[in-house]
Amino acid sequence: MSEAVTVAASAALATATQNPTYSNTNGGPILVKVVWILLTISAIVIFARLYTKLRKTHRLYWDDVLITLAWVFGCVHASQITWAVHYGLGRHMLSLTAEQREQVLRIGAWSLLCGFLSPMAGRVGFGVTILCLAGTDSRVKKWPIWLFIAGQFIVNISAVIVFYSQCGSDVGLVWSAMAHPENAAKYHAKCLNRMSLSAKLQTDYGYFQGSFNTLTDVFLTALPAILIGHTKLSKKTKIGLACLLCLSVLAMIASIVKTYEARALSEIIDYTHDLCAYVIWISIELNVVMIGSSIPLVRPLFVRSGRRRAAQQKLQKWDRSTLGSFMSRKGPRANLSRVDSAERIMSQCPIPMENLEESGIQVTREVMITYENTDRPFVHAALVGLVDGGIANPNLIPR
Repeated sequence: MSEAVTVAASAALATATQNPTYSNTNGGPILVKVVWILLTISAIVIFARLYTKLRKTHRLYWDDVLITLAWVFGCVHASQITWAVHYGLGRHMLSLTAEQREQVLRIGAWSLLCGFLSPMAGRVGFGVTILCLAGTDSRVKKWPIWLFIAGQFIVNISAVIVFYSQCGSDVGLVWSAMAHPENAAKYHAKCLNRMSLSAKLQTDYGYFQGSFNTLTDVFLTALPAILIGHTKLSKKTKIGLACLLCLSVLAMIASIVKTYEARALSEIIDYTHDLCAYVIWISIELNVVMIGSSIPLVRPLFVRSGRRRAAQQKLQKWDRSTLGSFMSRKGPRANLSRVDSAERIMSQCPIPMENLEESGIQVTREVMITYENTDRPFVHAALVGLVDGGIANPNLIPR
């Protein structure tokens, strides 16, 4: 954008009077409703996820921590958007005072930080889940998963740096120049002498960031399908698992639309109104990532009780007590007790063991096995139904 156009835009903001048409346009209320309704749905699903993990395994894993962190980032983003709407986000800039414009642009600019970090944490969390599932199939290589996890950090953190470094260390110029035309000269001297490059860089990198996130969603959709295809499950079961594990396709769609809406980042005239659609799709994307990553892990809550009882009757009974937490370095230690007969003969019995055996009484020996828990892949695979949890991972606690 040329210097003349920039100066003209600043002059328009300085001299414009209240426009009745603009004053009647306000997309803020619907924006607030959308972000908080979506976050509430995400909170319910994530709570169900954590409840399932604690109920079945008595511990949480790093993917749970990352998804929870993504939700916290989402809450901060929603709070900032609500605050910005209070000052006029969703309305046209010409209908706002200079103070309102500055507040909206300042809060809106900082809200993009959590808007970038939340879906990043969600995708990394689901990547960790897929990493665990891949541990059950030796035919699936793990290095591509690590590559996409590292790429999520690099690309999204770089997007934050690109956005907040457009004016060097004086970040406040991003919003103060648009709110106060008297700062336009300083803004031009420090930022706009390279504005054509800066605005283009923001937009182009926004497209690149969105494209990489979309590619990550494609990968996180395709890999579970490959894992499902390698199993010997029935066709009906495979289809059901695909519907659960391949929900990243929804995040992919949201990412594509958000990437398209990123064009608003280069429109410097009416940010307060034009960014509404972009913010909505940021919220949709980050929540779809969290929901799609968590739904597969709440599957045990919806398994039919009759089917569960039938499966449990085929399995030997195991008791498990778990020590440790997700912060332990070697993983929790687990004690398993296996009982092979219908009765237990207590060790307090006064009759010597050899006399019991000579009398024809069946003796039950209870064997305690202590081991380092290295079955994280099978825990996740059993929870999502990729393997028979009772057989492949007897450490899941039957209910």
